[in-house]
Amino acid sequence: MLHLRGCPALSEFRLLKLRDQISALIPALSDVRADFLHVAELNESLADTERDVLEKLLSYGPAHTDVADEGVMLIVVPRPGTISPWSSKATDIGHNCGLDSVRRVERGIVYTLMLAGDNTLTAEQRQSVLPLI
Repeated sequence: MLHLRGCPALSEFRLLKLRDQISALIPALSDVRADFLHVAELNESLADTERDVLEKLLSYGPAHTDVADEGVMLIVVPRPGTISPWSSKATDIGHNCGLDSVRRVERGIVYTLMLAGDNTLTAEQRQSVLPLI
């Protein structure tokens, strides 16, 4: 499996709304990020040129800001065994570009919750955030 971080998954407006909702549950929240995560299931390792092609195919959307990913990461992906329409199309495009080593490409979202100071996320707080994402 190859994991590639993508562009921001939410607009600034939706991200601010989510930040406000989570802050109501977790006062120590200082920031929240939501970025796409691409997962490629491979039949065999990709050559450098193949990896370049895959990375270019998965480079879309607004520019990604380089911010350190420190915080609690929550990953949302389709249920196991489910093949999303996005995955079907992305996999077909990859195959049409000569990426025969790629069995499947799927997309999820990584939510990163940054907490102020030395605060940590309790199991109860984690459970309260899950319905929001």
